[in-house]
Amino acid sequence: MVEQSYYIGVDGGGTHCRVQLEDEHGNVLSYADAGSANIMTNAAAAMQSIIDASEKAISAIKPISVVDKPISAVDKPSSATNKPTNPAVKLSQIHLAAGLAGANIPSALNQFLSLHHPFKSVTVISDLHAACLGAHNGYAGALIICGTGSAATVFTGTGTSTNSHNFKDKGGYGLPISDNASGGWLGLEAVKHSLLVFDELIPHSLLFASICDNLAVSNPQQLVTKVAGFKGREFGALAPSVVAAYKKGCAAAGALIQQGASYLNDVGQTLTCKAPNEKTFTNNQDLPLCLVGGLSHVYQPLLSADLQTRLIEPKSSPQAGAIQYAKQQVALA
Repeated sequence: MVEQSYYIGVDGGGTHCRVQLEDEHGNVLSYADAGSANIMTNAAAAMQSIIDASEKAISAIKPISVVDKPISAVDKPSSATNKPTNPAVKLSQIHLAAGLAGANIPSALNQFLSLHHPFKSVTVISDLHAACLGAHNGYAGALIICGTGSAATVFTGTGTSTNSHNFKDKGGYGLPISDNASGGWLGLEAVKHSLLVFDELIPHSLLFASICDNLAVSNPQQLVTKVAGFKGREFGALAPSVVAAYKKGCAAAGALIQQGASYLNDVGQTLTCKAPNEKTFTNNQDLPLCLVGGLSHVYQPLLSADLQTRLIEPKSSPQAGAIQYAKQQVALA
């Protein structure tokens, strides 16, 4: 008897790793999540988070009587009628389709792919590309992610062609050199602001008080010591304090939010408008745009009127986009 195969789609970012388990017919069996899966930060920890989430997804499988038609079954109605079986699934039966933060950096990707793993196969793309493919069901469109980190891309291929040459990316290089507007960036900038307040170079603010309270510090030395080992995830944990201060009218927090919004507006315009001397992107001005991530609700009202008219809700998840990509790579091989 041929052993049944499964697919697990992964949306792995700086804070969470979310997975979606499907059988080989595209029936969604379960969902689960685990910790950070940024392979640029820690490839081994990312792999462990993926394994942990996958094991949780296996444990969460329940008998299904009604199956929603998945993204991979678009225009194939009969595939959703296959009744999912519910055997004891093993990791060795699962094709891993992972959209991971940091996968846009070749050295990080190569390190991750060199790790030992229990899966049947492993296919990796960036979390950005997986989210874009899922959001537009594999068709042309633009996407901006703004969560713990930030990045943007435009996909100009079709549902049957998803190679890297069809994507044009912006940002996503990681803190402290990139990821403007993100939660990590907001937290880092809030810490810088607080140090300036401590040095009496700028006035006290609600943002300053919030950061000091959040980190339980009362002088600059304590603050520097507290954040010495911070990476994007830890700085991102300060973002809710920035957003809360902004909503209460804090000018300092408002300035950071406006600076982030200005960056996202520039990125959005670059993605969706025709760029000079780029013949292959002449129709970008007609493409839909998705803004996703934990801070999307904060920035969406601050986008330009032009970008607002292009905004659409994602059609599917990054996990589904990663699975779609993996299946297409097999078909194209």
